[in-house]
Amino acid sequence: MKAKFSLYAKHIVLCLAFLFLPYAFTSTNTVFSLPHLYTNAHDRIYLFIYFTLLCFFYFNYYYLIPRLYFSEKKLLYYLVIAIFLLFFLWLSTVLDHPSRNFLDFRDHSENLLNHPKPFEGRFPPPPHRNEPMPFEFNGGPPTQYGHTTLVYLIGVISSLLFAISGRLQSVEKEKVKSELAFLKAQINPHFLFNTLNSIYALALKKDNKTADAVVQLSELMRYIMTNSNDEVIDLSKEINYISNFISLQKTRLGNTVNVDYNVTGNTFGKVITPLILISFIENAFKYGVNPDQTSEICIKIDIDDETLTLYVSNKKTFSIQSDSGIGLHNTIERLKLVYPNKHHLKIEDSAEKYIVNLSVKIR
Repeated sequence: MKAKFSLYAKHIVLCLAFLFLPYAFTSTNTVFSLPHLYTNAHDRIYLFIYFTLLCFFYFNYYYLIPRLYFSEKKLLYYLVIAIFLLFFLWLSTVLDHPSRNFLDFRDHSENLLNHPKPFEGRFPPPPHRNEPMPFEFNGGPPTQYGHTTLVYLIGVISSLLFAISGRLQSVEKEKVKSELAFLKAQINPHFLFNTLNSIYALALKKDNKTADAVVQLSELMRYIMTNSNDEVIDLSKEINYISNFISLQKTRLGNTVNVDYNVTGNTFGKVITPLILISFIENAFKYGVNPDQTSEICIKIDIDDETLTLYVSNKKTFSIQSDSGIGLHNTIERLKLVYPNKHHLKIEDSAEKYIVNLSVKIR
C-alpha cells in the first residue's frame, strides 16, 4: 500500500513539475513570472502544448520504450522520436501562428540569404512583445520552438532514464526472488529430512508419542506449504510454528534434553519473513544433543516495538561437526538478501558452546 502511494505521489509531482514549465518560460521572455492564461492566447497554447508533451512522455514510457527500445528496434525508436518532434514543432506553429508553416520560415530564410537587407540604424528593431521570433535565442530564454524542443528532449531522456532504471530494479528483484526460491527449496527438504528421522526413531522404539509427533509434523508442513512463499507473515504465526517445532523435538528426545524456551513481548501487528529463524533453532537440536547424557538448549525470543532478538545456545557434543549444515548457511544468506542493513548476527563458536545472537528489524 505504501509503495503504491509513493508511486502515485511521484507521478503527481512529475506532472506538476512538467506543467510548471509554462510559468517558468512565458511569452514575455521572462523567467519565473505568471503567464496571462486568460488574456494571452500564446500562454494558453504553451500550456496546451506542454500538456500534450506530458501525454507523450507516458506514451513513450509505457509503449514506445518497451515495444521498440527494449526490443532491439532502437533505430526505429529514434526515427519515431524524430517524427514526433517534427509533429510537435508543427503543432506549436499551427496553434500559435495558423497563417504560418515551415515553408514560410524556409522561404523567409532563403530570402534573407539571397537578398540581405541593408543594415539600418544603430540597432535592429526588437520583435513585437507578444510575437516571439521562432528559432531565435539571442542569449536570452528560448523562444517558441526552443521551448518545445527543450521540453520534448527532457521528456524523452527522462522517460528513457526512468525506464532503464526500472528495468534494472526489476531484474535485480527477480534475481533476489530466484535466489530466495533456491534457498527455500534447500531449507524445506532439509527440515523435512531431519524431522522424519526423528519420527522414525520414535517408531523404532514403539513410543506412544509417535502418533502425536506425526500430527505435529503435519501442522508444521501445512505451515511451510501455506506460508513459506509469502514475503512476510504475522509474527504470531511464526512464533507458533517455532513452538510446535520445539514441542516435536521434546517429544522425540524425551528426558535426554532440557529445553529452556521463553518468548517475551507483544507480537500483535508485527510481521516477519517466514522460516528466517528456524534454522538456528534446528541447528541446536541437530548438533547440541548427546544421547548418552542430558543436553541443555536455551532458546529465548524477545520482541519490542521494532526489533526481534533471538538467542540460541547449546552445548557442543562429541558429534558436533565443523560444518553447521546447509540450512543454517542458507538462512544467513537469506538474512543478507531480505534484511540488508536491518539485522545483526553474532555467532560464538567456542570449544564447549555454540551461541547465536540475532537481532532483526521487524515491520
